Amino acid sequence: MSILLILALAIAATVSVALAQVPPEKQFRVVNEGEFGDYVTEYGATYRFIESSNLSFFAAPFLLLFYNTTPNAYVLGLRAGRARGDNIMHWVWDANRNNPVGENSTLSLGRNGNLVLAEADGRVKWQTNTANKGVTGFEILAHGNIVLHDKNGKFVWQSFDHPTDTLLNGQSLKVNGVNKLVSRKSDMDGSDGPYSMVLDKKGLTMYVNKNGKPLVYGGWPNHDFRGTATFAVTREFDNLTEPSAYELVLEPAPQTTTSMGGTINLNKINYNGTISYLRFGSDGSLKAYTYYDPATYRKWEESFSFFSTYFVSQCGLPSFCGDYGYCDREMCIACPTPKGFLGWSDKCAAPKTTQFCSGRKGKAVNYYKIVGVEHFTGPYVNDGQGPTSVNACKAQCDRDCKCLGYFYKEKDKKCLIAPYLGTLIKDANTSSVAYIKY
Repeated sequence: MSILLILALAIAATVSVALAQVPPEKQFRVVNEGEFGDYVTEYGATYRFIESSNLSFFAAPFLLLFYNTTPNAYVLGLRAGRARGDNIMHWVWDANRNNPVGENSTLSLGRNGNLVLAEADGRVKWQTNTANKGVTGFEILAHGNIVLHDKNGKFVWQSFDHPTDTLLNGQSLKVNGVNKLVSRKSDMDGSDGPYSMVLDKKGLTMYVNKNGKPLVYGGWPNHDFRGTATFAVTREFDNLTEPSAYELVLEPAPQTTTSMGGTINLNKINYNGTISYLRFGSDGSLKAYTYYDPATYRKWEESFSFFSTYFVSQCGLPSFCGDYGYCDREMCIACPTPKGFLGWSDKCAAPKTTQFCSGRKGKAVNYYKIVGVEHFTGPYVNDGQGPTSVNACKAQCDRDCKCLGYFYKEKDKKCLIAPYLGTLIKDANTSSVAYIKY
């Protein structure tokens, strides 16, 4: 009998440990209602404060809020920046951007330790799935990591494991976890957009997917990050007491093998860059922003841009000249047409695949020719396939109704099929010739 009693007590103790015990003073339930805040934020978003008498949702300069860019579609988001002297505050993490909530929705943390975002009628729209896993408290840490911790301070859940389009200082992408950043659809629409940056065993690669086929256009596709890519800000000389430069870097996992993958240095700044983030933008760009609190105005500064005059040409950004444009020396200079070049505007449009995929057999396909131009995938990551002939390249595009044109490198006899055109890069020194359907 004593053995059975001991066994029963052990089982009871195990159950009590497994059940989260959030003390009453750490529990909360807040309602998305009331007046909007007064200050300017990214995307022109309006926002509401989350307030509880027993808990803080602020860790300077980070603040958890409800925000929206369209009426009655709220996202639980982390904002970075202070109202004092700041021209605009930035959104650096979203909980539910693909599943917004409405008015009078609630955010709650109950005794069982599950953080839940629900509609007014109780329908759960987002949660941490941490019920009965030992959570005892909620906290926002100094670098913007939102955590649910157990009684020993160990993280049961953390927002750093769930990036959306942004990496904060110390945050990572992981091959065996969340391995990508996905752009917003637009500034007004925060749902998943067509651009992604994916970490795999080969490298960290940018893709655009506007027609069902991902196209590579940037990143570090042949760099071994050893399974983890961490955005970090490091001091140039840690042993100095006086100010020193700070470096924005992408760090691989610690070296455990003979792999040669090393740290990627993005930029160096001459002030404290501890509060920084790396953003994969709705236009497919990759930029870093740094917050410097002592500044009296414009505390946020763009501190790195992948597509720029100092890194990779802006003409390599697929969206730089809109859906279709001719780019030269970081400028959109023309709109290609069957009748020649016209003045560029954001209204320039490539041919629609629908006119080639109508199902009518025997319809002739025509092309117009542009000499000395490369596709945005060409100079950086993709030279095309070959060697092959220009006629074989044309035949391949003829057969594929989703092909909007092909690029043929006459010197190397390589063929690049283009299901999406975007920005075309002028290069008089290349043997690449574009043939665009019309």
